[in-house]
Amino acid sequence: MSTFAVFGMTLDVAMAEARKTVKTTRPDPKRPGHKIELSVDDWLIKVTQKAEQVMGGGRIKQLSPLFDAPQYAEQFIDLARKGSKCRDMRIRAKRTLVDAQGEPIINPKTKAPKIGFTDWPEKQDSQAA
Repeated sequence: MSTFAVFGMTLDVAMAEARKTVKTTRPDPKRPGHKIELSVDDWLIKVTQKAEQVMGGGRIKQLSPLFDAPQYAEQFIDLARKGSKCRDMRIRAKRTLVDAQGEPIINPKTKAPKIGFTDWPEKQDSQAA
């Protein structure tokens, strides 16, 4: 059962997200209601600025497919760090979500426990002693 995935943000993902959200037009200050087409260079500058804004934020996305074991996710993180600029890389496991008392959260509509991603514990070598 595949339950581990890598979450975080890379510059490539931020650029792709910025390309989707940055518009190719801007409002015309001289004629309200009209728009001016941006040149390719201006649009690329805005895309780069938006990507840097996304990299500076705190939002993360799932970057990898699901893996069977956490060591495969660790290998994915190592490759991503070598490949491009990245931040907040972490492994998450797909599990039953629990409340503050440790009880499973039940979906009121289906009466089944809710499943979601939770942080996978880091290596605890220092606590072994």
